[in-house]
Amino acid sequence: MTLRHFRIFQTVCRLSSMTAAANELHISQPSVSQAVRELEEHYGTALFDRIGRQLHLTSAGKALYGYATHILSLEHQAGEAMRGFAERGPLAVGATLSIGESVFVPMLAEFRAVHPEVPIFSRIANTHDLEQRLLADDLDVALIEGDVHSEQLTAKPFLVDELVLLASPSRHLTGTVSREAIAGVPFLLREEGSGTRALFEAVMQAGELPYETAGVYNNSASILQAVAADLGLAALSERIAAPAIAAGDVTTFTVPGVRFQRTFRVVCHQNKYLTPTLRAFLAFCEGIGREKAAR
Repeated sequence: MTLRHFRIFQTVCRLSSMTAAANELHISQPSVSQAVRELEEHYGTALFDRIGRQLHLTSAGKALYGYATHILSLEHQAGEAMRGFAERGPLAVGATLSIGESVFVPMLAEFRAVHPEVPIFSRIANTHDLEQRLLADDLDVALIEGDVHSEQLTAKPFLVDELVLLASPSRHLTGTVSREAIAGVPFLLREEGSGTRALFEAVMQAGELPYETAGVYNNSASILQAVAADLGLAALSERIAAPAIAAGDVTTFTVPGVRFQRTFRVVCHQNKYLTPTLRAFLAFCEGIGREKAAR
């Protein structure tokens, strides 16, 4: 038996007429008769007494009417609950460390201000870890810099970011310096799997600029402290380094022909069901990209 059978049966009971039920449900009268007949055959008992042209519920029919009403009410409640869950469903969102240290928290705060009813779980990790969690459905969406590697993930750009070269003020590296000035000097790098490190290594290799590794850190705050202490140079997001630059803790400089530009991407599994909550977050990210591009 299906909900369709119960819905037809309930309508016939309420209207005491198969013809009237067919008109209300916008189906044919034979379809209504067949549904009632299938119910009677399934339960092995008559549900209506047919006296002349009038339908009268039997004792079994009255009992089934109560059950059918309860079943259809539960189905309606389930639908309402699931629609409410979808509209106010939780959001599990991740971000790489570079995004997490710059735009992630302000983004989540702004999204929550518009959608205060949405529970948000957030995670900050490196690009490799986030990709694995998206593939395992541990995250709904992730904000990642650079490229993704799995063909099962779809990525859409939403924000352009740029790394800047940083040094301790004691090195007197400001403005534009020659390539020779940084060739072979020690750099402080992010950990393996970091999008920031991947970009740095790719640009330095493409520019044929050799360097030494002075240290490996899993967060930008520690790198900024190490640069300020003159333990090495670094390339970090301008958004992250801005407070330290403004405070005079580090200086920034450029090298002709060397530019570290990357794109922040919103990444989902290609088969991920887009709930209203997830759709709203994706649209929110797209809006941020348009806003930044217009400035």
